[in-house]
Amino acid sequence: MLLGKRPPVFIRQHICAALQQAAYPVLLVGGLLLANCRSGPEETSDIHAAGAPATMMAALHTMAAHSKALPPGTDLDLYFAQLMRENHRAAVSMSALELQQGHDPELRRIAQDINQAHQQLVLGLDSAIARIQAQPPAFHDHTTRGERLSQLLEAATTGLHPAAHRSIARAEPGTDTLTLVGPQQDVGTGSIDRDYAALLIPHHENSITLARAELELGRDEPLQRTAYFILRDQQLEIDQVRAWLSQHPPKAN
Repeated sequence: MLLGKRPPVFIRQHICAALQQAAYPVLLVGGLLLANCRSGPEETSDIHAAGAPATMMAALHTMAAHSKALPPGTDLDLYFAQLMRENHRAAVSMSALELQQGHDPELRRIAQDINQAHQQLVLGLDSAIARIQAQPPAFHDHTTRGERLSQLLEAATTGLHPAAHRSIARAEPGTDTLTLVGPQQDVGTGSIDRDYAALLIPHHENSITLARAELELGRDEPLQRTAYFILRDQQLEIDQVRAWLSQHPPKAN
């Protein structure tokens, strides 16, 4: 049994608690987040509702394309929330594919937890984005702190794919590169379970980079609290899939 097992609503409970402590009541725009914070696990949307990508790498390509299309703008906290939303959407898509095609029961349990929790995180970030966008436009922060946060957030939108490729290549002995089928459709190792576990690590490391930048340099207190829980809980998920990979070494050719 893997370490760190927790109920599917673990992250949702912490994020909802953090966001509900916000100084701005408009955070719960339209009551959407509030309704989801009040709902029980039986009211959570279907784990397959978000749809699954063709491959695990396809989800990361989509995330990267959407992230790079986001303009940094003048509000770096908003930029963080938008980038993190794309990260969570990718985690939902990857987990949906694992739930549709994966075979390992323990990894599927992890995927179900991640799928449900990250759907709730997306809802929370939607509300935070709406709250920030409803505020008067902010002047661009030209301080050293603001420039550093901007650099960290922009850096987090690049460099993911090489790390992802190296991770999944190491999962298959003797493979240095991935096979591409069509535009941005990576075959991977031939095992959905192994692809999911291997690629979730660089994906979550990317999220942790974003969260650490916001926690250290951001100015929006509700988002900083959210970043803290993201950093902590996604490290736990990394530990879970690393433990799975260590318990399921690739078969020698």
